[in-house]
Amino acid sequence: MDNPGYVIDCEREFDTAGGREANLTEKPRPHSFEEAITLTGVGRFHYQLLLICGLCFMAVMVEIMGVSLIMNQMKCDLQPTLDQQGILASAGFLGVVLSSHAMGFLADTWGRATTLKYALFLSSVCSIVSGFSVNIWMLIVLRFLTGFFISGGQACVFSLCGEFHGSGSRVRHVTLLSGFLCMAMIFAPAMAIGILPLRIETIVFGMRFSSWRVLLLANVSVSLLALVGISILPETPKYLLVQGRGDQSLEILRTIFAKNSGRDPSEYPVKEVALESGGASLADVHGILDAVRLVWHQTVPLFHRSRLWHTLNICTIQFLVYFLAQGIFMWFPTILDGLGTRNGEDTLLCHVLQNFTVVTGSGSESRSESESVDEVASCSVDVDTSTYQVMIIIGACFVAIYVIFAYIIDYIGKRNLLMAWMLLTMICLVGLHYVKQFALVVIALTVVMAIGNCGGLVSTIAMEFYPTHINAMGMCFIMMVGRLGAVVGSNILGRLLFASCDPIFWALLALVVLLCFLGYFLPEKSPARQTKPSATAKAIVVATTSPIFAINSKY
Repeated sequence: MDNPGYVIDCEREFDTAGGREANLTEKPRPHSFEEAITLTGVGRFHYQLLLICGLCFMAVMVEIMGVSLIMNQMKCDLQPTLDQQGILASAGFLGVVLSSHAMGFLADTWGRATTLKYALFLSSVCSIVSGFSVNIWMLIVLRFLTGFFISGGQACVFSLCGEFHGSGSRVRHVTLLSGFLCMAMIFAPAMAIGILPLRIETIVFGMRFSSWRVLLLANVSVSLLALVGISILPETPKYLLVQGRGDQSLEILRTIFAKNSGRDPSEYPVKEVALESGGASLADVHGILDAVRLVWHQTVPLFHRSRLWHTLNICTIQFLVYFLAQGIFMWFPTILDGLGTRNGEDTLLCHVLQNFTVVTGSGSESRSESESVDEVASCSVDVDTSTYQVMIIIGACFVAIYVIFAYIIDYIGKRNLLMAWMLLTMICLVGLHYVKQFALVVIALTVVMAIGNCGGLVSTIAMEFYPTHINAMGMCFIMMVGRLGAVVGSNILGRLLFASCDPIFWALLALVVLLCFLGYFLPEKSPARQTKPSATAKAIVVATTSPIFAINSKY
């Protein structure tokens, strides 16, 4: 007991403990956002977020795709010409293209969740009113406005979903989010199968309320569900940090932690999150010149010298991918009808397309003359649902592809997965020149159309590439370019295939080779940087069981 060495050792020990207690009373070092969001874990909140963001993404596709499903049924009510039908088919896409830039600007300055709320509300109103259109031009204008407002759901939602995740889970969840686009390909045709064959003779506001009007109203249900979901979501903590609102960001992080872990928000070990700079706000706008200047300042960084090549590369890939995918998808039902007329006889795809061109060219005038006589009767003919059933099967296949992508992307890498799918597309494009069996032709065409899934992978890469203060603007910009490619492809590619099938398929093969080459130069984080957060996350999860140990991790 009186041993001096023992006394000295005890004093040192207690001094060390006292120093440790003093360290605990000191203000802890601010956590980076990546550390703070990783500490929240992945749980109930993020699965709810995935569902809500997925509904937003579905709403875009359902609203735009739904118009193509009512073309034949609305003829006797609105009496459209062929040119007017073409304008109607492109109206939604045109609205998306024209508003994407503005939606990105609003998402970066006004907030992701706030922009989505107003966009979904206005698009739902326009879509509901379009169901009561009294003439074709009213329908065209309202479908254009629906596309104009719904565009916020296609790119802002990537930023909304990604900014609630850390590096360890972001890529997987954003890839799963892209799969909801394919779920829309199941939902829309399924609704058409259930509603379009109905015989509805109800008169509303002096007009016959036909089944196609009911289908338009039913499709709004996805947007309304998404609107309800977005209304209960907070703004992303990363956006709030960039805006200098660190206290609000920390409060949201505590709420996420509590929902995921089931513990009290006060147990969240992060006490302060380091602010990030560079954000712009609508509060800085006091006139038209301020607004134009702010839009310019939000757009120019996308083409900064350090980002110029990658931005141009991403936009080029998005344009060409959607050009090819949407161009074939738009004419896929027509191609199926042409293949079906062969009654199971084996034949080359290009022979079918060329013969189809001859038939439509010689009979187009006779059909147009008799169409006005039989138009009312044609509206009462039973709806052929076989094409819708094939579309549902294709949509289900695409969903499965996205699920597979989500669980192998961390092991293979986004860029490698992209190039591998393009290689498979090349093989199928070559095979379409020689394969004659109906089933193999359909499978090969489906794989070629599935190159559109690569657009989701490119969007994931872009979401990680652009910093927070221009993330939504960058995502909306590249999606705008992609939708522009879809408009061009749907109006041009089909006609080119019917006119010169063989040369066009070889040209598409060269196009995919170019895409594969460009894909090699896409920006991607190194595996070391991608795997590091996952290890950090595991260490932090263990550390959060004792806040004291989390703070004194170095001891």
